[in-house]
Amino acid sequence: MRTKVDEYGNTIPDGSLKDVVVDLPAGFAGNPQAVPQCHPAVFNNLAAGSCPPSTQVGVAKTEIPAGNLGEPNAIYQSAIYNLVPSEGETAAFGFYVVFTPVKIVASVRTDGDYGLRTTVSNISQAATVFGQELTLWGVPADPVHDYQRGRNTVIESRPAGIAPRPFLTLPATCPGPMTNTMRARPWGGGDWETITEVTTNPDTGLEEGPQHCEKVPFDARLTMQPSDTRAGQPAPYTAKLNAAFDDHPSALGNAHIKDVRVTLPEGTAISPPNADGLQACSPEQLKLGSTDDATCPQASKIGEVQVDTPLLSGPLTGEVYLRSPTREQLFAIALVVRGHGLIIKLPGEIYPDHRTGQITTEFRNNPQLSFERMTLRFKGGPRAPLTNPQTCGVHTTTTTITSWAGHSQTSTDSFTIDKGPDGGPCRPLGFSPSFQAGSVDPTGGGSSTFSLTFGRSDADQDLRDITVQMPEGVTGKLALAEQCADALAAVGACGEESKVGSVTVGSGAGSNPFYLPGRVYMTGPYKGAPLGLAIVVPAVAGPFDLGTVVVRAAVHVDRTSAALRVVADPMPTILEGVPLRVRTVNVRMDRPGFMVNPTSCRGKTVSGVINSTAGASAAVSSRYAAANCARMPLKPKMVLRVGARGRTRVRITTPLTVTLTQTPGQSNLRIADVDLPRSLASRLEVVTERVACTPEQYAAERCPAHVGTATAVTPLLRDPMEGKIYLVRKPNQSLPDLTVRLKGTGVTRAIEIDLVGTINIERDLSLRTRFREVPDVPISKFTMRLTPGRNGAIGVATNLCSREGKRDRATLRFRGQNGRFVIRKQRLKISGCAARRAGRPAAKKKAAAKKKAAAKKQASKKK
Repeated sequence: MRTKVDEYGNTIPDGSLKDVVVDLPAGFAGNPQAVPQCHPAVFNNLAAGSCPPSTQVGVAKTEIPAGNLGEPNAIYQSAIYNLVPSEGETAAFGFYVVFTPVKIVASVRTDGDYGLRTTVSNISQAATVFGQELTLWGVPADPVHDYQRGRNTVIESRPAGIAPRPFLTLPATCPGPMTNTMRARPWGGGDWETITEVTTNPDTGLEEGPQHCEKVPFDARLTMQPSDTRAGQPAPYTAKLNAAFDDHPSALGNAHIKDVRVTLPEGTAISPPNADGLQACSPEQLKLGSTDDATCPQASKIGEVQVDTPLLSGPLTGEVYLRSPTREQLFAIALVVRGHGLIIKLPGEIYPDHRTGQITTEFRNNPQLSFERMTLRFKGGPRAPLTNPQTCGVHTTTTTITSWAGHSQTSTDSFTIDKGPDGGPCRPLGFSPSFQAGSVDPTGGGSSTFSLTFGRSDADQDLRDITVQMPEGVTGKLALAEQCADALAAVGACGEESKVGSVTVGSGAGSNPFYLPGRVYMTGPYKGAPLGLAIVVPAVAGPFDLGTVVVRAAVHVDRTSAALRVVADPMPTILEGVPLRVRTVNVRMDRPGFMVNPTSCRGKTVSGVINSTAGASAAVSSRYAAANCARMPLKPKMVLRVGARGRTRVRITTPLTVTLTQTPGQSNLRIADVDLPRSLASRLEVVTERVACTPEQYAAERCPAHVGTATAVTPLLRDPMEGKIYLVRKPNQSLPDLTVRLKGTGVTRAIEIDLVGTINIERDLSLRTRFREVPDVPISKFTMRLTPGRNGAIGVATNLCSREGKRDRATLRFRGQNGRFVIRKQRLKISGCAARRAGRPAAKKKAAAKKKAAAKKQASKKK
């Protein structure tokens, strides 16, 4: 200490020390278990004698004033004893300055590099101290120290009486000189004063640190074992990191572990059900770099940890916490262990492979502290953070551990999955997915949520995609929703105006999958289909946001029956390295009024094909039947308008317009027959030769001509459907079919429907057209216009304006989808006849007749 001369000419210390803190280099280790510990009650009671020699770990020499003025200062020597630490202390040591006890508390810098720190607090002012030298022995029980044992003056050799064990060990790092830092402050509120010392070579005086680190031994290995060996199931895993520790006094100490890199076997993966109720520990709660304990929420705990070290009288225990994800690091954990006055926090990073889900975990720059075993026990049960591989057999964990001395050691550890998912014998994964679909309210013709659910068991291969064939008549009222633009649908950014349903996806193995909600949006044409769906699921699971999953689906409309076929794209199987292992998918088309039930109660099926990621396919079906269809009436109205000016006489073509209307609430039509009266005839040269085309020409839209146009208005679409009418020849038919090619307009212009009517000439030579496969969809108004002219298909057989022509009636037959039947005779509405002159009174008629007769008589007389 610095000194000064007092007013009497005496040299005295310049101040009185209160606190002294010494920080030793990181890696410099002390083992308070190398010798027994002396109880503080014994140490503090000088009258009862001093602590046993076996507890001494060094000597303290204190420079104090001499007994007489003018004499040089005296040196007071005291033994330094290993004391039983108080609650909250890691280690404690004590010595005396004359009759004043001094206690040194040893701790670890848990807010920094985890090096050792010794602290002497509230130093007594009873003794005047000029300086002090403390010597701690590397091997306290070594006989070389026997003559230095005892509280004060050495009198005789005093053996420790115990086996020698190392007490102090130098760091095993050789990057350069070591630095010791001492901070001290006096009584009276003075500032801290810091003194830094760098180790030097005593021979050269040059700064120098430990040498020959390559000779330091190192051996560390990790085992990783599940306690539940069922394939594909969430399981509790136990990791044990074992490090060699040699405390033989003549041997070099073992190097400390610096980095640990653990790669689990492919198939051992993050389990999605773990996210249910899971929270994360924020940086503010974890308090890395602080001596304060962590305050992580209980819901962020995913395991427990225990550290067994020979340096302490008992283990350190704590928790494994999930750390809050960041943009740079999505998955991270922290080990928090405490005990014996220590709080140690070790951050680790997890890197799942984005293609396979294989997990690699790294703990870097670990503290240079000795331990024999670190045991991590991850939670088990349905919410376990890890899940087993799906296949039976041997699976191997690979670990690479590096030391602070520069070693690198790679080891492996294997475990065997020897049970099936149900605990039975191992079997190859099959594929028998479940499937169920139907309307929540199956009332015929009504509007109802349509629900479809498919899934698999843990014994099945993972789901890939699905194709669904909807029953005829189960359709959607597209007019109620806007079509989401393709660019928005691709990224899941559709608006509420396009929403037509909801989806729930169950993910993960075990008895409690994790369920994610999502939405279903209507889109425009997709992959050659006239309509599409965008199934959007925000993959937010607990504290993790894995992005937005978008699965597109093409919605095909059958040209004949208008039945829907939905072809979904493959579902993702992994997100951000987390295998989804999708268990169930439930799609509910639940926009109010959107889905419409059929008006036919005949038994149907919702069928489909589900494919697995391994290439297997399964045909699935679910029975479907509407109810109470018979209650619906069938009251269609049809108007047939024929003729035009100059188009009513015999052997001339004439226009024919057929208009069908239906009011809401009726059964949809299944069959419509129209028998034209004999006053109208088919022009065979046109029907069979001039304009009729082949099916191939029709499919390619290359028919030579059309014979009319048609318009259909349905409440399902916002805009009408329009198209042309063609005559299409069919094999083994003498007369072609009358085919109406309807195409959507506006946003539904990609929808196409073919209405096919068979043409027959009956025995009475009347012309019958029968539409036998009318789609089970509601039609408000359907208009068909057959045009006259060179390609006109309808000719006049009896003058339409004649009395006989006006009396002719068409025969109409309608059968509803619900089985109801209607037949009626319908008079034609004829246009183009000359207007009838207004009628005259009978008297005027007689007067005109008389006048005419008189004129005739007068003319004959003149002759």
